Amino acid sequence: MVEAVVVLPVLIILFVSVFYVRSQVLARQTAESKARACAWAYSMNNCNAIPPGCEQLVRAVDAAGPLNDKIEEKLSNVSGGIAGPLVSSILRPMLDAALGRAVDANTEISYDRPALYGGGTQSARGGYRLACNLTPETLEQVGMDAWNALSSKF
Repeated sequence: MVEAVVVLPVLIILFVSVFYVRSQVLARQTAESKARACAWAYSMNNCNAIPPGCEQLVRAVDAAGPLNDKIEEKLSNVSGGIAGPLVSSILRPMLDAALGRAVDANTEISYDRPALYGGGTQSARGGYRLACNLTPETLEQVGMDAWNALSSKF
């Protein structure tokens, strides 16, 4: 009987802890999954239309930074001569689309904390960042853009 009095509280704490950790992990996975799903759905649409149910979670980001500054510097070095505008007009839209726009999806899910650990609610956060997909272009569009860039220099 004395052993039961000593062991029973320990077993109750362990039992409650297992369910607490379970709900914590499930909330974290749910938050990450929802953020990932919203980011992918938004990115697949070229970051043009926010998918239903993701209005509060998704935000488009223009990723201007040191990498874009270095790319701009390299493209300005290439812009000289006859082929420079042609190469720059082909590469700039691809690099801007691939590196210039991104989507951030952040979500927060609340779950209950057991009374044994102070009660109340706790929240789990999930986040996901993804580059926006490129707008599909045909070979004719790329050629026309390059021709227009080249012909505007003369």
